[in-house]
Amino acid sequence: MNPAFEKTVIINAIPKTVWNALTDFNLMKQWMGESEMNLEIITDWNVNGPIIINGFHHAKFQNKGTVLKHEPNRLLEYSHLSSLSRLEDNHENYSILRFQLSQLKQQTALTLTIENFPTETIYKHLCFYWRATVEKVKTISKQQGELVN
Repeated sequence: MNPAFEKTVIINAIPKTVWNALTDFNLMKQWMGESEMNLEIITDWNVNGPIIINGFHHAKFQNKGTVLKHEPNRLLEYSHLSSLSRLEDNHENYSILRFQLSQLKQQTALTLTIENFPTETIYKHLCFYWRATVEKVKTISKQQGELVN
């Protein structure tokens, strides 16, 4: 069993701005991947509701899961299973992604924690992807914060 992955970044923006970057579909597409991936994000962010991300990266894929927690400007958590993994759609094959936001004066600490990696390959892929992607969230949040000020 692999340990949880955790990364924290300090962002020069208030939690509301970071939250918007994490949950606004247009901003999500900017940090999730390149425009040629043609990402489609489907969710209403209701707890126990679905989250589906369709796209193309060398092949068509669908990432799916369930929204587990949704506390605006504080906490977002959802499960995740990619069709590219070719794993069965069983509870134990879903990873859990948790985004926690903490206000630090005019900054926000964003901590991403990922747990439950069904395979070593998925552990390595998610750690590699999210190490860089959290930095993209930081950049987009900072840019959005500058637009507001």
